[in-house]
Amino acid sequence: MRVSCIAFTERGYALAERTARALSDCAQTGEDDPGWDVSVSRGFGEGKADLCAWTALAWEASDALLFVGAAGIAVRAIAPHVASKASDSAVVVIDEAGRFAVPLLSGHLGGANELAQTVARAAGAIPVITTATDVRGVWAVDTWARCAGLAVSNPEAIKRVSARLLSGGRVALYSDMPISGQPPEGVDIASDRARADIVVSPFAGANAGASVRAAETTGDVVLAGETGKPAGVRAQAPAPEPLRLVVPCIVAGIGCRRGACAEAIGEAFLLACGQAGISPSAVREAATIDVKAHEEGLLAFCRARKIPLATYSVEELSQVEGSVSPSDFVRATVGVDNVCERAALADGGKLIFPKLAHGGVTVAFSKVTIELSFKEL
Repeated sequence: MRVSCIAFTERGYALAERTARALSDCAQTGEDDPGWDVSVSRGFGEGKADLCAWTALAWEASDALLFVGAAGIAVRAIAPHVASKASDSAVVVIDEAGRFAVPLLSGHLGGANELAQTVARAAGAIPVITTATDVRGVWAVDTWARCAGLAVSNPEAIKRVSARLLSGGRVALYSDMPISGQPPEGVDIASDRARADIVVSPFAGANAGASVRAAETTGDVVLAGETGKPAGVRAQAPAPEPLRLVVPCIVAGIGCRRGACAEAIGEAFLLACGQAGISPSAVREAATIDVKAHEEGLLAFCRARKIPLATYSVEELSQVEGSVSPSDFVRATVGVDNVCERAALADGGKLIFPKLAHGGVTVAFSKVTIELSFKEL
């Protein structure tokens, strides 16, 4: 986790440096998160960072912001940047005496609650957790989603799921992927996507259950004034759409002409996603032939989508098993009869969307099986 830290007094700065060292030690020993990357800045004195500029940069470049000082300073600094539960950075504040560590924003999805607890251990502070599910010991679906690496398509639905669990109710969860471990208290595994309150799937159509349930709603009779005669049928409000959690289990095989730009590749990719009914956030990596490993357009596309690019040799692609769409032109050009489908299959997945050609770019999708878990991570 990349953490940008700023302190506003000498005492606070000393605490920030001690905390950063402690987190680095955790990374070296494998404790907590092995990927801590903490930078510390001064918000005071000589070399003082401009708080507005520092916050704007940290918000874009880091996973979390740690303020060592008053909570009010942190609140005012982050206010212009707060946008969405799904995208906001984690924000934690710790007082300069190192007594309390408080998550201010993105406690679950951003991991601020866990960061506050880790910072508290490192600084010898008390973590102050205020989210209802945590203080009540109720399963937090957004924390589970983050730990499982699932993207949240409609974060506004998190509140509805949590509210039902907090009130003692139950929720039904449907998953396209196997989930090991005992379901949390209040969670039932559903076999019918259309009846689920939570849908775990790579497909953008995972909310199809909402429209199905809406179509099944019964009507009630509306009486016309004093006549007492039926005036028509009014449909009841449709059931709310389920919380949609996207599994990153799709490999995008991509072929392209030499010099293809990132925009053209992105356009073909989104067109393929739309036709396949796949959420773009379900794509875990792009794959292609090794002669395309340095195509700037393809690399820029992967950077923009924040996915790795896997490359395979002609020999590796030729050995891929499965039915593909052969092309004599492609064979003559790169030495193998198909790039996108073979590259998609090279990781061992199942081809679920065959080659789509658009603007000099070809795209195919395979799906790999990922086992999720309810067990504590």
